[in-house]
Amino acid sequence: MTTCPQCQAAVEEADKECPKCGILFSKWQERESNVTSGNLSKYSVIANATSSEFNWTILVIVAIVVAGIFYFMSENAKELLKDF
Repeated sequence: MTTCPQCQAAVEEADKECPKCGILFSKWQERESNVTSGNLSKYSVIANATSSEFNWTILVIVAIVVAGIFYFMSENAKELLKDF
């Protein structure tokens, strides 16, 4: 028996993934060896792509909120102008 490096659950030596958290031990070992050797290029590309996708998501959400504010302001303005 050994423990999972991610969640510390007890796992069998022959297991390829943790039954509790699902981490793949081969991927974990590959990552650890890349980090130890200083080969981080693979991980920085992933981080940059994720950051870019996050920025676009925030931009779209802000645009929708602003459009909604203008829509509701114009509807309220029509109601207010009816009385004049």
